[in-house]
Amino acid sequence: MKTLVIGYGSIGRRHARNARRLGHEVVLLRHGGHDPNPDGLREYYDFDEVLASEGCIDAAVVCSPTSGHLDDVAGLVERGIPFLLEKPPAVDLSATRRMRRLLERPGAPRYDIAFNMRYYPPLRFIRHRLSDMGRVYCAQVWAGAYLPDWRPGVDYRTTSSARAELGGGVHVELVHEIDYILWFFGMPVSVFATARRISDLEITTQDLCSAVLLYEDGMTVELHLDYLSRKRIRGCRVIARDATLEWDMGAGQISCVTDGSQCGDLQFSLDPGYDFNNTYVEELAHFTRVVDEGAAPAVDIHTALNAMMVLDAINASSLSGRCVGLAEIQVEQEVPA
Repeated sequence: MKTLVIGYGSIGRRHARNARRLGHEVVLLRHGGHDPNPDGLREYYDFDEVLASEGCIDAAVVCSPTSGHLDDVAGLVERGIPFLLEKPPAVDLSATRRMRRLLERPGAPRYDIAFNMRYYPPLRFIRHRLSDMGRVYCAQVWAGAYLPDWRPGVDYRTTSSARAELGGGVHVELVHEIDYILWFFGMPVSVFATARRISDLEITTQDLCSAVLLYEDGMTVELHLDYLSRKRIRGCRVIARDATLEWDMGAGQISCVTDGSQCGDLQFSLDPGYDFNNTYVEELAHFTRVVDEGAAPAVDIHTALNAMMVLDAINASSLSGRCVGLAEIQVEQEVPA
């Protein structure tokens, strides 16, 4: 399979390496950075140049800054090239709606949307375990890390995480947490949130997000995301009728209390040698099956649109200072563009 990787930042380099590991022939489409790539891959700066030189492209992986996703997807749809699209699908809800219309056209190519945390064994374990815990009353979800430490050797100020014009922001970068909340619990009915820049980091995006997602049955999910924590934190806690479950990504463990004791039983422990890159490899392998065998996408545009609706509700609540109903966002979504 000849695979076109669009964008060659950190995530583009990862996907290119993994595609070669799976036996793909990889070529690059770059929108900037005209220094030749250090991996010796053939590279181009225009769609038409790629096709003129390479002939048939079997698939693409879109790794450009989020602000460029819609244009890149439009180019792939126009040329009938199947693609894997890095999260989030687009820079905002409006752009995601336009992308949905592109992908609903008759004859649109096959695609998948890259939420690699869905391939992470602890999250798969939790999703399966939820059915045995009884009614869920509430949950807490958190993720935080100091942005300058995210990408060793890269000036954080130049990354999309730090730049609003490239579609960054902590709740956008860590949209994985929103996606798995919806994967576990479905769509909330309303959101109350604040998302703002509070630190002295040299960024133009939000570095702190706190949100409460409210559900029709009274359940709540508290979400905390930040670019600020000097200790990397990521995990969740689920409080249900029959059990309280907690996942600590740093420890690689899931514990569960069912009998009132303060020491939970260890339910899951990740192999100490587990390589997180496996989530990306599995994701790409599934996308290959989407292309070759017609498998269903792990995340389609409608599922990704739900995550973008929650992001939009977070932004709207933060700006207005009020609780925002998802029905309001749904109405906005259906307004013709």
